[in-house]
Amino acid sequence: MTELPAMTDEGGTARFRIRLERPDGVFSFDAAADEYLLYAMRDAGIDSPYICEQGWCIACAARLLAGEVDRSGALTVYAEDVEAGFVLLCSTKPRSDLVLSQDERQTRRDMMQHRLEHNLLARAYPPDARVRFRRGRATARIDTRDDHSS
Repeated sequence: MTELPAMTDEGGTARFRIRLERPDGVFSFDAAADEYLLYAMRDAGIDSPYICEQGWCIACAARLLAGEVDRSGALTVYAEDVEAGFVLLCSTKPRSDLVLSQDERQTRRDMMQHRLEHNLLARAYPPDARVRFRRGRATARIDTRDDHSS
């Protein structure tokens, strides 16, 4: 099977189609390869819980059902989380079209239980976390809409 090339935006950045399955419905949105999934969701009008925006607190936990992602923006990434299919939307970028599932409460509980069972609860920021500290979007968002209302 031949993989179709990703869509690109005006700047030439690859964009991927994301399918999000939740108890309140199934949502689809596009996400740029250089943007964290949480912000692409919010831009599409889809709410998700979040707190730290650093891949630390697990408030924005989801499960990856299909596709490839880049988790390198998270302060904590455990191989066991990857194997179990957990992603943190605030610090995960798409590398292909994705299928995600998220129950805003249950997925977080499942990830917390998973980390407890694998002794993966971090009690302090990882070494040099303050050097990599970031909050928010991966890239600045530029509003290209013309506003001639003045």
